[in-house]
Amino acid sequence: MRRLSYFGLILLLIGLACVVFGALGLRNVTKINVGQSDDQVWSYARDLTAGRTYILYIESGDAWGVPFGKGDFDSPMPVNVTITSPSGLVTSLQAFFYGLPTDSPYYQEGTPPTTVEVRYQNVDDSSLSVDTSSVEIRFTVKKAGNYSAEVLHEGLWSDTPPNFFVFYEEFVSNREAYSLLAFGGGAAGAVGGVTFIVARFGKEGFKRKRTRK
Repeated sequence: MRRLSYFGLILLLIGLACVVFGALGLRNVTKINVGQSDDQVWSYARDLTAGRTYILYIESGDAWGVPFGKGDFDSPMPVNVTITSPSGLVTSLQAFFYGLPTDSPYYQEGTPPTTVEVRYQNVDDSSLSVDTSSVEIRFTVKKAGNYSAEVLHEGLWSDTPPNFFVFYEEFVSNREAYSLLAFGGGAAGAVGGVTFIVARFGKEGFKRKRTRK
């Protein structure tokens, strides 16, 4: 029984190591540019693949940062954005942009205002699954097809459109291998844990029963 308990403990440790290694591998995400618009446009469309996760990046127009640089804005400013699905349904959101004033010690010349928060007002749940916890416009596509992103002039403090749009696809190399490793490690850890408990404590419980008799 002692050997069996050692075997269960070793199997448990190996399983835990596989789960940790597999989970870390699944977090190793690379962003791939799958489509970028031309300069100075209000909207951009791209064919997206079902089951994939994307990030919509909007490069703010050159004039967007002027009020931040002058210190006129001291809080993030909302930009109204829509994403139209292949079905024609619309997802509405506000992306909050923030830039540092030029007198800030952290200010770097040429750095445009960037998104620091995203608030979704209406989501086409049949086509998109949005990540409300992300400070980027991040979503998983449920239906393949052409998705159109647009920055609305309504509420914008500048007459200048964004410099460009980019659709990034999140990619994990060897995703299947890492998933299998994590799943297999979990199963091995469970078997090892049960084996260790039964071999280590089951025997003692059996002895106590015999002693009572």
